[in-house]
Amino acid sequence: MKDRLAPVFLVGFMGAGKTTVGRALARLLGWEFVDLDDRIVEASGRSIPEIFAGRGEAHFRELEAEILADLRGRTRIVVACGGGTYAHDRSRALIDAIGRAVWLHAPLAQALARCENGPARPMLRDAAHAEALYAARLPAYRAAPLRVDIEGLGQEEVAERIADLL
Repeated sequence: MKDRLAPVFLVGFMGAGKTTVGRALARLLGWEFVDLDDRIVEASGRSIPEIFAGRGEAHFRELEAEILADLRGRTRIVVACGGGTYAHDRSRALIDAIGRAVWLHAPLAQALARCENGPARPMLRDAAHAEALYAARLPAYRAAPLRVDIEGLGQEEVAERIADLL
């Protein structure tokens, strides 16, 4: 089993609450919180939609993997990953080598409802595309060693369940 102080990576579809739960979990554990997307924006000097529009998803995934690699050797951090992070082989391998992945499993309808009033999401086009993307990412999410079903739970309850799993 991995070191109990190893980083915890929250993975799952967009709208699953990774950032919100990540902050709550970090508070609960007394650990540092890292939002992977925020780190990418800081490192590139561009917003996520700008990166996708200007350089494409492949470039974004490279930046994402570089930021993940920089977390190697860190302890006591909770990392909120982007919705596609764990679905990309290189990033998933890095996460699994560095720490523990926890899949925040949200039903697609709940995840999409949470995305309606949030920030722009370059990978979210329409309902049909979202369904296809969700289905394509499910096998990767299912590979996460830990899983929490979030339906009907508040952020603190989800954080407590994750802490119990750890």
